[in-house]
Amino acid sequence: MSTLPNDPPGSIPVDIASQWTANWREFIASSNQAFNILAFTIPIECIKNMLLYNENAEGIRAYIALENADEVSSAKLVMVPVIGNEDIINQPADNSKSNVYDNTDACPPVCALNSPLN
Repeated sequence: MSTLPNDPPGSIPVDIASQWTANWREFIASSNQAFNILAFTIPIECIKNMLLYNENAEGIRAYIALENADEVSSAKLVMVPVIGNEDIINQPADNSKSNVYDNTDACPPVCALNSPLN
């Protein structure tokens, strides 16, 4: 378990996070929507690379996306660095890679087993 300083910037108490995630689960359950994704796992490598290669970024915007248009279980987060209110998208001329990231896994099926947020 990591040790955190008191009140790290941007953090919220677990009980508030737990209530917010419960609100989402209740909304999904009562909305009769096919979309049932509760959470995403984001590899630290993605975050590190976004910081390393986009040093002027002020934030990260995450877009909800579907890898397969008709499969809710293929949900992904597509993440891009942000400066001001603008997405900063850079792509080499050979169209090989960019500074837009996704290696995320959706929950379900990849879910924490013992989390107060789940």
